[in-house]
Amino acid sequence: MPRIPTSSNIKNPKRYGYDVSIDNIYLRTAVGPGREMQIQSSGVQEGQINVKQNPEDFTSNLGRIYSRNNFTGGQGLDTAHRASGTSKDTTRFWDSKGVDVFHGDDETSYHTHLLFTTASELTLSSSNNYIAQTTNGDLYVTDGTAIKKSTNNGDDWSTVSTGLTINHNFTGAAAVGDQVYFTTANGTSGSELILYNGSSFSELSHDQTSNGLTGVWFQKNQLFISGDDGTVGYLWAVSPLGKSWTSSDLTEASALLTFEDSHSISQVVDAGAVVLAASTSGDIFSIKDISGTMTLKGQTNIPFEEVHSIAAAEGIIFFGTKEKARSVGRFYRADLSVADDLYVLSNRQLIKEWVVSGQDTTPKHMFVSRDSVYTGVKESGSESYLWRYYLPTAGFARDLEMGASGFITGITQSNGKFLIVVESSGVFKETSTFESEGYLILSAADFFTAESKQFVGAELSTFTLATNTSIDLFYSTKFEALDNPDDSSFIKAFTQVGGVGDTEQQIEEVSRYIVGKVVLKTSDGASTPKVKSIQFRALARPELVVAQIPINISDRVERPGRKPIKVKGLGDALYSTLRDKEGDSVTVEIFSPQEIIKGVVERISYPISSNVERGSVMQYAIITVRGTRQASLDDITSIHVLGINALGQVRFGA
Repeated sequence: MPRIPTSSNIKNPKRYGYDVSIDNIYLRTAVGPGREMQIQSSGVQEGQINVKQNPEDFTSNLGRIYSRNNFTGGQGLDTAHRASGTSKDTTRFWDSKGVDVFHGDDETSYHTHLLFTTASELTLSSSNNYIAQTTNGDLYVTDGTAIKKSTNNGDDWSTVSTGLTINHNFTGAAAVGDQVYFTTANGTSGSELILYNGSSFSELSHDQTSNGLTGVWFQKNQLFISGDDGTVGYLWAVSPLGKSWTSSDLTEASALLTFEDSHSISQVVDAGAVVLAASTSGDIFSIKDISGTMTLKGQTNIPFEEVHSIAAAEGIIFFGTKEKARSVGRFYRADLSVADDLYVLSNRQLIKEWVVSGQDTTPKHMFVSRDSVYTGVKESGSESYLWRYYLPTAGFARDLEMGASGFITGITQSNGKFLIVVESSGVFKETSTFESEGYLILSAADFFTAESKQFVGAELSTFTLATNTSIDLFYSTKFEALDNPDDSSFIKAFTQVGGVGDTEQQIEEVSRYIVGKVVLKTSDGASTPKVKSIQFRALARPELVVAQIPINISDRVERPGRKPIKVKGLGDALYSTLRDKEGDSVTVEIFSPQEIIKGVVERISYPISSNVERGSVMQYAIITVRGTRQASLDDITSIHVLGINALGQVRFGA
């Protein structure tokens, strides 16, 4: 086999007509008319799928656009450009606070704006805080052994005089029309089931269990009442309509189901075909009305977790848990399925997990509105939040903020405004004043490639900004900035005050990723900025190139100033050697113009015969290398030799 020319056997490559090297192999190019050497900029996502996902992604400018104009898909997406992505990715983001991303209750055109604040309307002095709302709109909140009442949508509250001697803390409250049922327990002796009939209070049952009654809910015209006797937990189902209560109504014999007294029923909801009762044992019990009798018809266990809240909407079941081994809260969705005449939960999906050091983030209560499911989470020592699952899009995101830390044990709406009970803190009501500031962090964008990009522009599109409102657009090139909205790597691209934006602002960053953050502000709370879209533009880095080099693989060898010779088998040997390089990392050195490219051999073409009418007969192959132009020529071994004529070299953007 002919000897392949390498740096070990060729000491002066130019003398023998070599004008390019791949690693230590010397080669002759076949540059000429119709077979030019090309060195051109590598596209941002060249060779990848089309990443244009929104109208803003299409541009008459150079480069590629990453944009977002709808965020209803919810939070939790860290990478915008995923090979396994779905169509929902185009409406998702990473995180938000103080910003309404769903816009579901506003009949105006879609935009992102600030949420309303909440204000404490009632200070709670004890724990055991539960809320009930009657059909006439009156609100009742328990506070230890006291009851507070509001008749004006939670704006004002007064202590209710029951006329009873209530010896124990309240453990639950449930409205039935204009009536309210209350349960009490103190964990040692006795309990009361108390009824307010709209005008007076009465004690319906007393001393039913040793430890007391532990909760009450009204579903499917039945009162579901839980309690325990110190050794066994119970759940009763009793129809309260027209009932005359006796001391035997809540006895062991009349219990619907029993369970370990170390656990308790946390919430009971109507799921359509059945009633679901969640338990801190990790069980979700399915209860069906069979010929007027509530009957246990299924049980689903969530391993290693306590179930503390549950809701049903649009045929979907939602529940909140706490991990038994640690204080980690989780939010799930599942389907209600029927198997062997038993109703169980299937297709369980984890939607959100809250892991906060030193903080119990258990979702303790759920509430269903017209288009959403809400739950409350204590996220820090000073803040608790509502979280919203938006049913039309299955998106999940942080919603209203309470300026207090505690478990959220009650949620309701009155006159279009939320009222939220924060345990041992107060009752917070949604106001008509916007938050002073809120942020939204976009998913990290890299256009499906790990190569660095030159990010050159940032742009906002907004509705005309009202007086006293503004928007800051930030960006970071650190993927880790996703987890910290205050990360020092965030750079302000610009601040928009007034107008509608729609003008690209220049930025200059070279990075694989860009992480966008938009901050909405209002100084008076009377109006909010409204964001329509956010976008960033990127170009390929100048040093990212694709080189296509025609290589002579003929047996005919032409040397400067000498008669051509023919070396039998040389062309085949060269081609075989080049084929072995396909897919390998290489260093390509072009002697003139001086270039070093470090990259990967993407492909080697099949041998091509030259047109005999335009030159001597030869065979050549085109080698394609994608990589990075090296800024330094210090390592070029042939720097002192003369190079080939630059005729036939085509360069685009390099």
